[in-house]
Amino acid sequence: MRTTDERFTCGGSTPAFSGADGGVPRPDGGAAPPGLPPLHRAFLEHTVRDGGAEARYACACFIEQILADTAACRTAPAAAHTLLAEVRRACLTLARAVAAGPGQDAPMPRDAFLRHAMASAVAQTAALWRSGAARDDAATEALLRHASDWKTPECYAYDLADLPPVHAQATAWLRETAPAGPVFVVGVRTGGSYLAPLWAAAVAAQGRQAAAWTTLRPLRRAGRAELVPAETGRLPTELPPGTTVVAVDDQPDTGNTARAVCDALRRRFPAVRDFVFASPGRVYRPDGDGLRPVVETSPVRAAPPRLWQLLAPADADRLTARAEALGVLPADGPHYRPVPFGSPFHERYGTPTSSSAEADGAPGPRRISPRNRPFSLVTDAGEGGAYHFRFVGAGPHGAAGARSLAALGEFLPPERHHVDGYLVTAHEPGLLPLGPALAGPSGPWRRRALEAVVRYWRGLESLGGLGEVDGAVVHDPRERLDGALRRLRERLSGPLPVDGAWLDRHLPRRAALGGIRGRLLRTSLPYSHQGWHWRVKVPGGAYEPVSVRRFGLDWVWGGGGPLESEIASFVVENRLDGACLDELRAALADDPLLDAALDLAGEALWWNVKSWLRRCPAPDAAAALRIREDLDAMARYVAGLR
Repeated sequence: MRTTDERFTCGGSTPAFSGADGGVPRPDGGAAPPGLPPLHRAFLEHTVRDGGAEARYACACFIEQILADTAACRTAPAAAHTLLAEVRRACLTLARAVAAGPGQDAPMPRDAFLRHAMASAVAQTAALWRSGAARDDAATEALLRHASDWKTPECYAYDLADLPPVHAQATAWLRETAPAGPVFVVGVRTGGSYLAPLWAAAVAAQGRQAAAWTTLRPLRRAGRAELVPAETGRLPTELPPGTTVVAVDDQPDTGNTARAVCDALRRRFPAVRDFVFASPGRVYRPDGDGLRPVVETSPVRAAPPRLWQLLAPADADRLTARAEALGVLPADGPHYRPVPFGSPFHERYGTPTSSSAEADGAPGPRRISPRNRPFSLVTDAGEGGAYHFRFVGAGPHGAAGARSLAALGEFLPPERHHVDGYLVTAHEPGLLPLGPALAGPSGPWRRRALEAVVRYWRGLESLGGLGEVDGAVVHDPRERLDGALRRLRERLSGPLPVDGAWLDRHLPRRAALGGIRGRLLRTSLPYSHQGWHWRVKVPGGAYEPVSVRRFGLDWVWGGGGPLESEIASFVVENRLDGACLDELRAALADDPLLDAALDLAGEALWWNVKSWLRRCPAPDAAAALRIREDLDAMARYVAGLR
């Protein structure tokens, strides 16, 4: 059972709805308010449809992150701060509901409050973009880029954690350590937006609150994490004597960000008694130059076990039983056994010595990261009846992502399921790499295949759109690739077939952040750019349907970017010849996006170099040779485009 918390209505009963909200109309219907970017609208509609405490909590925390990043900008209006305070109170209320568990009588904000708050948050961000505030202001640009993205917290993605145990962990810590004074909870965005309210609810339940909980956004500058003065300046001027500050975030990697936050808070509050850093299942103390764990508990519930909790070899039978119970495997079918999914990337470049650790600060062995362990369930008959399991995100974020995948179902195998955070697809025989197939003789099927690819891009716009940005804000693609190539040369201990002269010829120094249309969309490109992600089933007859498949299209692991980047990567990865490019131009109805994408074709090298750095921490001689060969082939193709 749940009740409505009357403090969070759209009836004008609180300061947040006194009219100082930037003129955003208050939605009163069941649908999402007009004007929201597609991805925000879909997430809000999923929340309302679900109706549960955790879905509403995740939505409120997402809004908090958007508003907090926007309000941290130097020129943010007072209305952003007013609404942010109201949203944080809603997050605290919903944290109590999540901790209480399903079926409990816990007050929750009305749907209308979430609709209004989302619409106002997006409007505030868009207004700052339009004002030109991000021009020549690196901090504002970085904050607005954070505010304009759709970030999945690690507890639903890279480092899984259930939310009720986070609240229980905080309650236990308060009971067992018994701090002498009050407690001030500070979340470190983005993860802290979702975790800090649970700690704050536990603190408030024991009457130990030193000040209202808040969040901070560290920005990376010259390799260091620094806080934003406009944001730290709004912290309390002082805290009660004997206060303990708890900074809450996802699991630390190097600990540099956690230490930077603790150091900044220590300077702000020199009289504070103690500082600790908390993440799901662990509490740390700053210790010299590092973080020392002082409490370790399980961040997830044990029962009923989900698929990602049954990946140990000893649990193989339980894993298949769980898949059968979820309706993935046919009842009374053959015996299935789990095997690691054969990644084309690792087949070409080798498998790292540790499957859970990657280079450049990716999740390490202490994390619960099923993303790193895709698997298949196969029978003794081979691939024919196999099912492939790829983790695409848990919780409300994963469920919202699954709905987007369903809308793009044309590009997935026809038999698929979404269970325990996994996208499960039945093996589809007869698929060929799209690039080599397109290089063959032209015909009606090729035109239809390219038209399908264009439908995919249009689908990304309609489902994953993040909104408009200032068209005058630019980035430097050349500098980004140059830095990555420098690290790759060091990794391979030798020269590469791409040098500064090539970069000067084939990559601009200025490219609009939102492309020629000034729009960002959420894309899986950072993790699914290689050519083998595109497959096709070539029809036997001229009029049979063409099936184009796009693997890895889930964008939980992706990022924000313009559509031109998707198009440029597709062209380069699949090595489209002149005739194919002409047919693609026709399929795009002469959209100028294609020419803009070809101007950015050299960017396709960036995605690959980034993947090699992340996934090949110690390549052997054979892998190094293949990397150089592939880099050379891409560079030669890009050079031939113009």
